[in-house]
Amino acid sequence: MVHNGIEYGDMQLICEAYQLMRDLLGMTADEMHEVFAKWNEEELDSYLIEITRDILGYKDTDGAPIVDKFLTPRARRAPANGQPSQRWTRAFR
Repeated sequence: MVHNGIEYGDMQLICEAYQLMRDLLGMTADEMHEVFAKWNEEELDSYLIEITRDILGYKDTDGAPIVDKFLTPRARRAPANGQPSQRWTRAFR
């Protein structure tokens, strides 16, 4: 369960980095793809960084970044689903 809690923490950090790059810095999916690709070659080399890089680089059939199509304003505000491993990990903060 601790491993799941750590993984959820990593995912939250990735989400917040994505949001800061998109909303604060105005970066495109392609620019963020490059950042995550660089991170994945350094200390942050991990499966979660790797798949985030891949998702940011994936294009739909019309050539537009797929991430822009499935991240609606409502989905951007959605909280974590509160699975048991998340609650268990929070108990030990």
